[in-house]
Amino acid sequence: MEPVNVRVPTAKYTKVGETLRHVMPGHMQCSMACGGRACKYENPSRWSDKEQAIKGLYSSWITDNLLAMARPSTETMETFNLIEQFHACGLKTVINLQRPGEHASCGSTLESESGFTYRPEVFMEAGIYFYNFGWKDYGVASLTTILDMVKVMSFAMQEGKMAVHCHAGLGRTGVLIACFLVFTSRMSADQAILFIRAKRPNSIQTRGQLLCVREFAQFLVPLRSVYSCAEPKAHTVTLSQYLTRQRHLLHGYEARLMKNVPKIVHLVCRFLLDIAEDRQTVEEEVLDIPDLTEEVEKTVSLQALQQLGKEMRGKGILISSPCSPDHPSLLLKETQCDPPHDRPLCSDQEFDVLWRWPTVDNTYNSQLILRKCRSYSDSSRLATQTPDPLPSPLTSEINNSPSSTGSCSSLVQSKKVEVQVSCSPASVKWAPLKETKRSMSYGFLRRTSDSMFSTRHLSPNENTTYDDIHPLTDIPIFTLQSELSLETRHLFVAKALMMDINGEDLRSTVSMWQTELNSREGAWERLCTERDPVVLSTLMWSWLEQLKEPVITKEDVETLAGNRFNPQHGLNALNKGQKQTLLCILDCAAHLLPIPEEVENAFFERTIKAFTWISSDSENGQLSYNTLKDVMIPVLNDLRTKAMEELELTCHCSHVH
Repeated sequence: MEPVNVRVPTAKYTKVGETLRHVMPGHMQCSMACGGRACKYENPSRWSDKEQAIKGLYSSWITDNLLAMARPSTETMETFNLIEQFHACGLKTVINLQRPGEHASCGSTLESESGFTYRPEVFMEAGIYFYNFGWKDYGVASLTTILDMVKVMSFAMQEGKMAVHCHAGLGRTGVLIACFLVFTSRMSADQAILFIRAKRPNSIQTRGQLLCVREFAQFLVPLRSVYSCAEPKAHTVTLSQYLTRQRHLLHGYEARLMKNVPKIVHLVCRFLLDIAEDRQTVEEEVLDIPDLTEEVEKTVSLQALQQLGKEMRGKGILISSPCSPDHPSLLLKETQCDPPHDRPLCSDQEFDVLWRWPTVDNTYNSQLILRKCRSYSDSSRLATQTPDPLPSPLTSEINNSPSSTGSCSSLVQSKKVEVQVSCSPASVKWAPLKETKRSMSYGFLRRTSDSMFSTRHLSPNENTTYDDIHPLTDIPIFTLQSELSLETRHLFVAKALMMDINGEDLRSTVSMWQTELNSREGAWERLCTERDPVVLSTLMWSWLEQLKEPVITKEDVETLAGNRFNPQHGLNALNKGQKQTLLCILDCAAHLLPIPEEVENAFFERTIKAFTWISSDSENGQLSYNTLKDVMIPVLNDLRTKAMEELELTCHCSHVH
């Protein structure tokens, strides 16, 4: 796709106009800017039916589930039956960005109890959730505050549609919705601004508000990176730094559950146990989660796209369209009569820029720019320091692996993907299909005497690769897993945990998942469709091996060596992140119940290698291995005893019922 030469969105006010709005008294602002008591934003007669998505309110649907609106009042709520309209539209949440007492000289008088033009209790009594985030007019909030807001919005969106308002529903409302789109669908900042202005002209008004959205998008870049070795590449971080970033993104129960455990480790261990127990319920938990990316793509009308092209051409702004036999350029005609509102790009292919992700280089350049020009937000105090990239000894194999250009054969076909290669590996586009059957696996369950599920156990010294035990097969992995005994499934997963990353098929699939987790919203939910335990375990081990430093350093090994006869005391000497991450993996292995000794030894060897980056045959390597095994074996046995007690209790309860 050719580059799109467009000017970035600009402010709707001049610098003088912005300055006046910040210094003028409130009653003068109301009188001069919006008409005082005859406020145009609160007067339905000033707006056409198309500009009233909710009759009686100057309002616009930004997406199918997200409404931007001017502030309602008690009078309009009664006159136009707003509560009934909200229920009819499926609106379940109202977010108010005003401060009490704000714009007292505008439109309807303020309610003495609330300081707003309506009583929030009216919404709540009608079963509509109400949130108030006080935000200064024409201003912005801090980046961490906005992050908290969009996380609340993501949570509230699960209940139904949402309405956001400030005074006019343009400035602060536009900023918050733009940040929400950046957060949930990974739009770039400017594309989110253009998209919102296409739906609600003149939104996001001041230079500070424009810069706030751009700063927020840059603020999220390092927080979203799961694999620094995969596209889009980022600086490496330590376990502690990653957990700090993860806490910024997680919310509610998930934040408490994974406070000290990386999400990739927690989910992989959970999915491996689901495979071992042949549980399918994990998929059902995410079936109803909407994909906002698809919704945004759907809601961008061709008319709006072409309109932007007309207006930008009218302003003398060049837009280059892709030229190919399959996708001819869209010719844009100039127009003089349309108002100069910014709109999204002029074709669906150009709209793909929404999901282009910055590389390390241009992220760094953007950060240099941000240091020179800051918005009114205090993001300069809150910006996350990004460490310089350092190569880790075990990531070169992954870093040098080719990007995948085929579909992942271990995925459920309902989530099967088509990969379109463009100028960057980051431009992988995923298109879900409608089939609901499982796809073919790499043959992890091959029924032969030398397969991983034969009674002959693999020795840790055997040079076994992924390709050796994953010949292609026509048998769906799900069917075979369901036919296996519990003991065989447990052995199946245990042997997957002891494997290294070998074989092009495995490397290609893992590389695809790494890029997916880095760059697409909803990738965590899609990961539950991966039923190949070798792929899952390799994702976990490769994550531990691409950090800036080992999870357990040489100093930690020395500390553990001093407590090798008191394993629990030794574990407590580690920090919470180290301890809980190790315990999460050991607990997963413990729930596999007794497994052959050689498999268990191979599991310990693989775990120690991933946590320390030390090979058993390296200098002093065997000493480190023996030290860690002396700590891990009794801990694993304790966890296994608890797992067996849980199993017995579950069996007893099932017999009682």
